[in-house]
Amino acid sequence: MTVQDNIQSLIRELEHILWQDKLKDHPDVSVLLERIRHHLLMGQSTLKNNDQLQVEQLREMILHRLDSTLSDRILPLEVQKLHEQRDDLLKEIASLQQQKKAILSSLSHDLLTHKNIASCSENLLNIESLTNSVDSNCQPLLEALNLYTDSLEDGIERMYRLGQQGETKFLAYLNRLQEKLELFLQEEKTPNNKIVIRDDWYLGLEIKNNQLEGYLFTFNTVGNFKSYSFSELISLANVELFHHENLLENVKEKLKAYHQISDIPFVKVDKNIPLRTILEKIKAIVLISSSKWNKKDRNLLKNLIGENLKIDQAKEITWIPKPIALTLNYTSQKSSNKALLTCVINLTKTMTELSIIDLSQGMSGMITQQLFYGSQGIDQDILCQLIYPQWSEKIDRTFSPLPQPFPTPGMPETAKRKALKEYLKNHSVGNALIEASQLTRLILQQQEAFTSSLAQKSWSVNRQEMIEKVINPWIKNINEKLTNLLYQNQYSRESISQIILAGEGIDSLNYALLSWLTQMFTHGKIIEAEQQLKEGKLFSGLQKFLTNIKSNMLSI
Repeated sequence: MTVQDNIQSLIRELEHILWQDKLKDHPDVSVLLERIRHHLLMGQSTLKNNDQLQVEQLREMILHRLDSTLSDRILPLEVQKLHEQRDDLLKEIASLQQQKKAILSSLSHDLLTHKNIASCSENLLNIESLTNSVDSNCQPLLEALNLYTDSLEDGIERMYRLGQQGETKFLAYLNRLQEKLELFLQEEKTPNNKIVIRDDWYLGLEIKNNQLEGYLFTFNTVGNFKSYSFSELISLANVELFHHENLLENVKEKLKAYHQISDIPFVKVDKNIPLRTILEKIKAIVLISSSKWNKKDRNLLKNLIGENLKIDQAKEITWIPKPIALTLNYTSQKSSNKALLTCVINLTKTMTELSIIDLSQGMSGMITQQLFYGSQGIDQDILCQLIYPQWSEKIDRTFSPLPQPFPTPGMPETAKRKALKEYLKNHSVGNALIEASQLTRLILQQQEAFTSSLAQKSWSVNRQEMIEKVINPWIKNINEKLTNLLYQNQYSRESISQIILAGEGIDSLNYALLSWLTQMFTHGKIIEAEQQLKEGKLFSGLQKFLTNIKSNMLSI
């Protein structure tokens, strides 16, 4: 059973627990499990377009958790306000009752001393009028108090309706997880067994957003591609990683973890071979990153690999821009097509990279432009254009409003977006707002629209709004840059033979991109690559290139 199979199985077990509402009495555990499941899904892309039931269950679960996340932050402050309003109402009622008591006392004294009958009559009329006034004024106040009390009780009941059950099932889940890990880790070979490595192994490292992803991969004697993800091996070895804001610090952290797990005896890969044995015998290291990395950056990364991974510095290190690697992946087995042009659209967290590739020209056959607007900017625009206008009234009464004017949809506006990111980072519900945007993008990938509620107020989003207010401005910018790129290099749109869409999150936007690309490139085949690049498959097209590794064309 592969690591992929294990993760798929764990995801299904998590879904069974969460979707059957088996943890309704234990909210903290439910939130934790959902976060685990969410990150596994982001890595495995297990959602299928034709699985409507799964989509509906996912949508309901996500929206329920999102409503709870924000409401649980809003309700405590609302409850405090309700308490204050209730106290004010009680004080006002007490004051009116004191006035009524004083007048009644005065009237009784007048009657006992047989004083002015007319005065007594007048007082009787006054007390009757005041009594009616008190009753009249108190009634709506009491009704309002009852409404506030009911609302308060509803809020408290909603916040604490989950009980104490679920812990046993959670422990059972952990036990099953342990059993699966133990099945995966096979018994270690005895020291007397000599390990023979017949295939050429390579270490592939990809710079992805602010992280480093690593794979051991090989093409065996019959040409089949196999790879092993370091992230999965790190997870199995229970090595703790820390997230840093700085890319190089994250690279160091990952490389140290790779070196650490290579010394753990039970971390093994192909045919039960210890990881360290393969690392010692790898033929070459392949680095894949954005084309914006210059020679200085690449040399710095090369030194980090030597220092932290403890691999011989004499090893051949080859750098390949991601657009080139993607193109090789889809044309390496079709040598007759190498002269054809490929357009690559690669989405990252902070950038949309646009490239035209002509493999017949080698590395000089790549031209690139960057639009410094990526998935992070898209999520900000979803928040500012689609969600926040519906939530602002509810949220702004409790929290400070978001700073305006908002960034222009589809435009880099780096300063504004950086300021908004920092503001949300420090805002009490900022993370929840960004998570709402990300989840909205994922849900609209699966369905045309959805409606939910926030603190008992309905809100909705649909694809058409998403396309008009968020995606179309982005596409307009991409279209302008691609048109300039083609014009400057004297290429026509008809000369593009394939268009590759790649990058984390781009598959959640393909429903709008595909229609536009079909109209722009009438002769081009559109390849949705992201789903096919899991498990290190970005390196699967490098076989022919790596067999001629002595070429200095791509070496650093």
